[in-house]
Amino acid sequence: MLKEKTYESGDIVTLFLQTGQEILGKFVSEDDSSTVVCKPLTVAIGQKGAVFQTFTVTGDSESNVSFKTGKIISVLKTNTATSESYKTATSTI
Repeated sequence: MLKEKTYESGDIVTLFLQTGQEILGKFVSEDDSSTVVCKPLTVAIGQKGAVFQTFTVTGDSESNVSFKTGKIISVLKTNTATSESYKTATSTI
């Protein structure tokens, strides 16, 4: 089966998981068993609207995190406004 290359390393992508959770992160790689993103965040609704929160409370998710392909429903390129907000939230400057 021919697989089309959809994302480049560094693209901001949204993983929609079987749990209904959305994960945003910098695309690193994917293969038949997993998709890897860097600095994954989730979106939560707060009193002032949508906010980013860490993907995990106790795990070190500042670098690459691998998600099993069987748990992912879809991988989408993140929309421009959210992508820019993600970049601001994860910037170290």
